[in-house]
Amino acid sequence: MLSCRSYIFSLMRDKRVGFPHIMVKAVLRFLSWIYAQAVRLVALGYKTGLRRRYRVGAPVVSVGNITLGGTGKTPFVMFIADYFITRTRKPAVLTRGYGGDENRMLAAELPEVPVFVGQDRVKEARGAVRATRDVLVLDDGFQHRRIERDLDILLLDAFSPFGNGCLFPRGVLREPISSVRRADILVLTKTDRINTEDREDIVRRLAVLAPGKPVVLSRHKPSFLSDITGAVYAIDTLRHKRVLLFSGIADPDYLAFLIEKQGAEIVSRHDYDDHHRYSDADIGVIRACCVREKAEIIITTAKDYVKVKDLNLSGVEEKIFVMNIEIDIVEGKENLVAGLNSVISCKRA
Repeated sequence: MLSCRSYIFSLMRDKRVGFPHIMVKAVLRFLSWIYAQAVRLVALGYKTGLRRRYRVGAPVVSVGNITLGGTGKTPFVMFIADYFITRTRKPAVLTRGYGGDENRMLAAELPEVPVFVGQDRVKEARGAVRATRDVLVLDDGFQHRRIERDLDILLLDAFSPFGNGCLFPRGVLREPISSVRRADILVLTKTDRINTEDREDIVRRLAVLAPGKPVVLSRHKPSFLSDITGAVYAIDTLRHKRVLLFSGIADPDYLAFLIEKQGAEIVSRHDYDDHHRYSDADIGVIRACCVREKAEIIITTAKDYVKVKDLNLSGVEEKIFVMNIEIDIVEGKENLVAGLNSVISCKRA
């Protein structure tokens, strides 16, 4: 049965038509107007100085978006943190920890990078500085304007950069499209999902919305598979395999796209809500479907695996593989590197 959350999200993405849905959309549009006033008041508060912004004692890079999920923030945060490590810096990640899966994934994938979790990210930032971390990566930070940042990176999903153009809850926008001009660098993610002409159209539109701001093109690149023991396998292991795919992420279609690009056949998909809390019952459904569809491999994401690894995986544990993904910069890498290097040279008292 479709959950209320999934139903509303489908309306936000205009996936449902018909009179009953039109009525619900009208209500959502009114709520969007109220939300828009709140967003304007917050922006006005920071513009006039009524809302205070804080320096936290170390350079800050913000990675965020203006839509609700699906742009690939977590892999990009990992990419940024890893870059700073290669430059002999000591990064820390600041996150709200919504759902708990991203911070657990970050801790597992980058054990040398501490993750500071909390609603008061000014407090967490100062804790990171006390812990001698010398550069801070603010996860989902575009709307969190209390912390002054030295570099504001805005991610946009190339397949649907602004959704239907409406603010939440009628659409997926968290603030008006004009807000893109506040970013220092614009990053189009998942550019391999659209053709060259569409990419160029988006880049031209961004040039109008945010004149002079560099645009970086990126994609998610499957790098390897790993099983529950941590053993690593080449990504071409997927070729010609019958795959059962399960995930609780904002954009499961892109994950399926990446798997099919490897030459696999997806015989069953289980798309759960973003940040889904898995149960043994969920695993039971997956187990039964795996047998019924004669799936050879079960694929999930690192974000999902941290939430299922302690459940009862009997009967499927040998078939479960995590598809590990890295960020691949397709175009504009020099602009991104220049921005990150400018942060490294920053000094904060």
